[in-house]
Amino acid sequence: MNTRGQGRIFTRKGSPNFYVAYYDHGEEIREPARHVRTGEKLKIGTEKNRHEAERFLKHRLGELAAEKHGGRAFVGPQRERITVNELLDSLERDYKLRDKWIPSAASGAKPVREHFGTHRAVDVTSDAITAYIEGMREQGYAKATINRTTQLLGQAYKMAIRNKELSQAPYIPRLSEVGNERQGFFETADFEAVVAHLPEYLQDLTRFGFLTGWRKGSIKSLRWSDVGDGVIYLQAKNSKGRKAESMPLEGELAAIIERRRSAQILEDGNGTNRLAEFVFHRDGQPIGDFRDAWATARKKANVDPDKLFHDLRRTASRNMIAAGAPQAVAMKITGHRTDSMFRRYAIVNEEQKREALAKTQQHIAASAGRKVVSMAGKK
Repeated sequence: MNTRGQGRIFTRKGSPNFYVAYYDHGEEIREPARHVRTGEKLKIGTEKNRHEAERFLKHRLGELAAEKHGGRAFVGPQRERITVNELLDSLERDYKLRDKWIPSAASGAKPVREHFGTHRAVDVTSDAITAYIEGMREQGYAKATINRTTQLLGQAYKMAIRNKELSQAPYIPRLSEVGNERQGFFETADFEAVVAHLPEYLQDLTRFGFLTGWRKGSIKSLRWSDVGDGVIYLQAKNSKGRKAESMPLEGELAAIIERRRSAQILEDGNGTNRLAEFVFHRDGQPIGDFRDAWATARKKANVDPDKLFHDLRRTASRNMIAAGAPQAVAMKITGHRTDSMFRRYAIVNEEQKREALAKTQQHIAASAGRKVVSMAGKK
């Protein structure tokens, strides 16, 4: 009979498979013997399968020994059954605990869940992930979108390793985004054309984005409790940078909020009134995904089909700089944290370049007529 440290191979009545048993921290673990390379269960009846069962048992004992000597954490059969969905559930709980879970994270995790969710985490290979990425590219997804999606998967695996639920993770390639930055922005006429075809509940929200450059999720999160005397506040948990922001209600922004105050009062069927919790809402409910409504309005307005709501952020940055606002102030309004990221958004158009060249040439012409005094003759 094998000793406790060696484990044992056995069969069960009514089962066609070999089983192995071994001890981990004093507890006996039993599981079907599997082929070390393919993972297939080993059936009784051949000497070859018995040798493979012995090999599997040695593999398990080797994993236990490696952990005791500072190697990878031993996973075992129970944890090997963990699915990708369970990994993502753990990641979501961790994000929420640290106030990092935002709508874009849930949106990014959705396609991963649909494709890999029911797979055992240990069965997902680098080849499978590469094929998934290739499929997303064939469907027209941008490289940045693919990277944000697979990044969540990678973070879920890293956390599982940290929590000793897995011992290793598949390699997840990252696509280069160099030269892939979006360049789109809205001219005012195109913007107004799109807004005119949007449902009424989206029009003020879109105008707010056009003026401030705030992200869609941040705007949708605003509640009346965030509106002060002439200022609207964005809570840190609803900001991508996890930093609270504020926006003075000046000019058209003030007019937008006044319109929203009127829309705050909702009539119930029994003749009573109630107040909407959110500044921008749909019949009192938070506004969800409106990509279909946006695409319809864009099509009816005969505007470039590649124009996204997020391009309003780029547009606001450009408009502020064109209007002469200091970059530091413009960054405070849009919520950009770094100069390099802001510069990616503050794109200039051809007309702005033409004006800059004209002003430069005027400056050169004016300076050419000025008398130049040599400093050499000065005492």
